Amino acid sequence: MATLQSKTAKNFSEFWLGKGDEKQETSRFWIQLLGEVLGMQDPTSYIEFEKRVKLAHTSFIDAYIPKTKVLIEQKSSDIDLHKGYQQSDGKLLTPFQQAKRYADEMPNSLRPRWIVI
Repeated sequence: MATLQSKTAKNFSEFWLGKGDEKQETSRFWIQLLGEVLGMQDPTSYIEFEKRVKLAHTSFIDAYIPKTKVLIEQKSSDIDLHKGYQQSDGKLLTPFQQAKRYADEMPNSLRPRWIVI
């Protein structure tokens, strides 16, 4: 017999099937995942969206959870995670390389323990 959490996870995955626009749905996706599926109370008090990171220019981390030091680089569902994409500075980076570059530029006290793509 399925647990309530597994039913909630199944409903979550069915709801998000065919969706996945990075710009429009990142916040909603993570708040729903953390709150409804993982049971986190008040997830908006734990996750930060569009966190500034200073490279040669100012860029933005899609989401960051300071308490657990999780950096999230969200991509739309049609993005190939193994392919390099041109960044605003002209570099070609995979989504992981992009996130790693952000992580490397963060102060040691904030540097993520985990990167989620």
